[in-house]
Amino acid sequence: MGCVHSRSALVPDPDLDAALSKALTDPPRRVRRLDLPDGRRFWLKRVERLSGRLRLQKGDPAKAFAAEREGLRALAAAGLPVAGVAQEGLDWLLMPDAGPTLPDVAADPGRDEAEKLRAFTEAGRSLGRLHWAGMAHGRPAVRDVCWDGSAARFIDLERFRRAQRAGVWQAADVVMFAQTAFTQWPEDGRWLEAALGAYAISAPEGATAAVRRLVRWLTPVRWLAAGLSRIRPGSRELRAVGLTLGRLRRL
Repeated sequence: MGCVHSRSALVPDPDLDAALSKALTDPPRRVRRLDLPDGRRFWLKRVERLSGRLRLQKGDPAKAFAAEREGLRALAAAGLPVAGVAQEGLDWLLMPDAGPTLPDVAADPGRDEAEKLRAFTEAGRSLGRLHWAGMAHGRPAVRDVCWDGSAARFIDLERFRRAQRAGVWQAADVVMFAQTAFTQWPEDGRWLEAALGAYAISAPEGATAAVRRLVRWLTPVRWLAAGLSRIRPGSRELRAVGLTLGRLRRL
């Protein structure tokens, strides 16, 4: 799912209204893409429907959806780069697409390295600004940040929360971002370094120290991941744990 900008629902838009009406009557999906005849693309996001077992594993989808709605509104009200909302209902949100996620940016052969580095630099800066505003994304994986050519915007805020500046939840955001970056690019640190450098400059006072403190608390996780890696040597996620905690000790 790409990033989005807000669009006023008061502007008549018959093509969009028709596509939305059809999508809302189709069998529900958590995320559905809507492509309009004029080339515009939107994303319809709905409350996820989970079985009993998955509900226990993933939590209450209605609460996650409510947290995302709150996060979208809170970040927008604070002037932070976030997915916008074109239209919404009780259990759905409609957002217009505005660009690829960070992994797609990095993989795009049509973009030069300077633009890719700028996208990741802006991602780090956006995360720092979010933390200054007293919030935590909750799960800022690299796939949950997208690039519209000028701003790195957050999407998928199901774990959004208000958070203390330089507190543990904000530190956890940085760990999550780095973990997913090392999972995606274990041998190429250019993108993560650009983001971390910008974050260190943009984050609240004490934020990097909070990350280092959390990393120390997570030392047993590093030992566990190292042990499990002997059983699952092909796991990129397990390998990324050691790379993440080792790098963030020096943040």
